[in-house]
Amino acid sequence: MDIKKIITLKINSSLSPEFIKIIDFSSQHKNHFDNKTSGDTSHMSLIIVSDNFEGLSKISRERKVHKILREEIEKYLHSIRLKLYTIKEYSLVRR
Repeated sequence: MDIKKIITLKINSSLSPEFIKIIDFSSQHKNHFDNKTSGDTSHMSLIIVSDNFEGLSKISRERKVHKILREEIEKYLHSIRLKLYTIKEYSLVRR
């Protein structure tokens, strides 16, 4: 099972993102968490740019992503960091 592929598929089908980046920083936490199911993947950071976040507060955006990835978070991940932007917001961040 490739957790990154699963996350990418779920995010793509639910949010139709303009951009998605998944960063696995599990190696920085070696021996910190052993979920016994997803191998070495336990800590991830996601950058998602989607107009599906338009009009939503930061917490509402995070809740939306947590709902989409509920199973992966519960079973496979110890930590997930989220950076969630609309396309307009991301264009301002990238300047």
